[in-house]
Amino acid sequence: MLVDVKAMADIARDLFAVKVYRELGDAGAQALRDLITKVRDTHDALTTERLAKGLTVIRTLDSGSVDADIAPAVFTQTRELTAWYRQEAGPLSIYFEQNGTIRAWCAEIDTSAIRGQFVSYKYIGHQQEQILTPKAAHSVPTIANFPSYFAVPYFLDLRESLVRYGTISVRHAQCDIFRTTWREPARLVFVNKPEAIMRRSLQQYLRASLRAHGPIQVMPEQNVNETKPVDIKVTWTASNRVALIEIKWLGLSHDAVKQTRTPYAAGRARQGAQQLADYLDSYHTHDPDTEARGYLVVFDGRRKGVTSESTSVTYADGFHYANEEIDYPAALLARPDFDTPVRLFCEPVCE
Repeated sequence: MLVDVKAMADIARDLFAVKVYRELGDAGAQALRDLITKVRDTHDALTTERLAKGLTVIRTLDSGSVDADIAPAVFTQTRELTAWYRQEAGPLSIYFEQNGTIRAWCAEIDTSAIRGQFVSYKYIGHQQEQILTPKAAHSVPTIANFPSYFAVPYFLDLRESLVRYGTISVRHAQCDIFRTTWREPARLVFVNKPEAIMRRSLQQYLRASLRAHGPIQVMPEQNVNETKPVDIKVTWTASNRVALIEIKWLGLSHDAVKQTRTPYAAGRARQGAQQLADYLDSYHTHDPDTEARGYLVVFDGRRKGVTSESTSVTYADGFHYANEEIDYPAALLARPDFDTPVRLFCEPVCE
């Protein structure tokens, strides 16, 4: 869904302006305008996925201040928060001083620590946001499918596109490109080294589906480190968002020329998860100001009992793995930059 987040932020500002003015006067109304701008800047610098533990943004009036028990990190630009917060864990609180100084804590700063009059913003979680003043808390409106009223859901849109791709293009091999990964119409065995075809199919789909939030680049085999390129890199050029997509396939492939076979089981997907985590670590090191998120896409073509000589499969054997999810290391799934792997089961044509 195409939504102008800046225009929506202006609407939110106007929505609360009268309420804040009644309590805090002209100075409060000006502080609200400044606050909304800083909230948008913060969401531009940091993804809502990384703010799952909460975000507080504070703007004081006149000579107000924030007296916290712990010392803050100090910055001059909002974009500096991207790299700093990656090394932290916990809720994020930011105080934008009138002189331009930015003070940030990896902790929730309660309003009791604010000295003087203020306007603040709180992101509690998905579609839970508030504008606070000393005497009131106002709920922020919601936009369908947007985690935050003030943030563009780039990565959420990508995940939805990956899931739709599996349903529309992969499940029954309705994509002309993906269809050629199969050795036979019954979709039992992959051709030799099918990953290049899978990558081309997914790249084409993403180029067509990710159009809602400005210009994007969907590029294959982009170098992230010195060992191996990531399969697909998605870049939203008007933002600091980048997605790294690693592709793995499970099942059996057959080289008709060399008469060799390559079987891959669930362990191959777990290897891909670790590989993707290594890519992310390398990317963060070389480009710390970018919000990079990793996606593992697993094409699951496993069939029970199928060999390179098979020409048919029963329903029970063909769909044996249809609902068998793959276990991944908990530490990888807990990473704030690692999206839940997407498994695309490729259905066979059964007897």
